[in-house]
Amino acid sequence: MLSLFQAITFDTSKIYANAMTVFLIGFSVVFAALISIYLFFYFLPRIISFEKKEKKGKKVKETKVDVTKEEKIQGNKEIYAAIAMALHMHFEDMHDEESMVLTMDIKERAGTQWSSKIININ
Repeated sequence: MLSLFQAITFDTSKIYANAMTVFLIGFSVVFAALISIYLFFYFLPRIISFEKKEKKGKKVKETKVDVTKEEKIQGNKEIYAAIAMALHMHFEDMHDEESMVLTMDIKERAGTQWSSKIININ
């Protein structure tokens, strides 16, 4: 195995200066594009959230209402009840029990769309 690697040689004298220049410019353009795409997607959520905050600042300020802990808990109970009801309906009421057996009725047909292409080739 070592003899195979020893037999491989790389001659740098056959590389032209223009070819090396094109290689380096092409390589740098590709990596610059990849870095710019990465930075765009990295900062995109921050840019979007900044625009949303800016739009919220232009609206008329609303007065803050003190909400007691009991009202917060009551609101959460309603949400939990709605979620529980949706899960109950999904898992119990809407689905029938299936036998999980697949049956196929195979019929001989003279010509189908799949076989018509083969027939027309002749």
